[in-house]
Amino acid sequence: MTTPPPSRDGADRCPGLLTPFVSADGAMVRLRLPGGRVDTATLGEISSLATRFGDPDITLTSRGSLQLRGLPDPLPRELVTAIGDLGLVPSGEHDKARNIVADPEAGLDDLVGALDDGLLADPGLAQLPGRFLLAVGRPGGPVLGEPWDIAIVDEGGVLRCDAGASKGGAARVLVGAHGVVVPRDEAARTALDVARRFLAARTDAKTWNVRDLPATARGSLLPEGTPFVEPAETPPLPGPDGDDLVALVPLGLLTPAMAAALTARRGSSQGSSPLSERLVVTPWRAIVVPGGAALAGDLADVGFATAPDSPWSVLTACAGAPACARTTTSTRDLARAAAALVDPAGPPVHVIGCERSCGHPARAHTISLNPSTVADVVAAQRSPNSERSS
Repeated sequence: MTTPPPSRDGADRCPGLLTPFVSADGAMVRLRLPGGRVDTATLGEISSLATRFGDPDITLTSRGSLQLRGLPDPLPRELVTAIGDLGLVPSGEHDKARNIVADPEAGLDDLVGALDDGLLADPGLAQLPGRFLLAVGRPGGPVLGEPWDIAIVDEGGVLRCDAGASKGGAARVLVGAHGVVVPRDEAARTALDVARRFLAARTDAKTWNVRDLPATARGSLLPEGTPFVEPAETPPLPGPDGDDLVALVPLGLLTPAMAAALTARRGSSQGSSPLSERLVVTPWRAIVVPGGAALAGDLADVGFATAPDSPWSVLTACAGAPACARTTTSTRDLARAAAALVDPAGPPVHVIGCERSCGHPARAHTISLNPSTVADVVAAQRSPNSERSS
């Protein structure tokens, strides 16, 4: 069963800093972090602003972005200025177009940066829909399981071509089930050329993604491409990963205490590995803390899930009531109550208040639609009839 696309009556309504969406709990803004890369100081400042102006919890989205809710409408100028001063919106015109997800490895940072820089340098690419998604991953990386439109896969090694060898190695640019291998330092340009062709082929505002184009138009986006499908691993489970830590944020709600715990560790050293100021917000609502393996216990104490058998690795929910006017179901409260009863080894279950299924995971999952009780959530996880995938 496939997750139904949201109904469309025109351009997408994805929020940005300059285009907030007003929900039942107030204005909502989304702050895009290309590749999920952010430093601890910036995250701490965002948490302080959320606490000062609205809902103190920062929402981690399924695209590795940060969302602030419960804000005044209109937004206070002081808030907009403060976020701008953090460098999170380098171009107002591109505010909603900088949708880049990436695997957390530091070796991909330059590709993420090149993609973002190239996007910002082209005024035309500001027209990309807010739902258009670029991805940067390693071969088989879990980010390749996300619903990307264009992906760059870092192939590594040395690319052989007529002109000799490129010391920068190779990368594969993917569109749908086709790909082309290019020198690594040309990957961002190649990917953005595809994005430009998408915009040229797009006939109306309802065309948000490559998959919305007719088959003939999709085939022209990467004319030199050949059939290729890159497999994707499942998202990493919470817990230590070598010297690093995958710290999952239950329900994607980063509390002030959680943000403060990350900020307090800035510049410290844990075990044999220094704790980096670089963090990565993943599309799986986790934060990768480089050098943070020894912090697992401390971060668990403030609310992070840091063990692989955590129920939060399979349990998610939309905002639900009272934040969203589309439902009267308190989805998050029901999910919290069900956490002790779901099977961490079972299929993911997403608790939702309406058919839009906002915030659903990209991987195959079951749904619990408008549950009345905790038992409904648990039953949904065990029911194959409710299975969905993106």
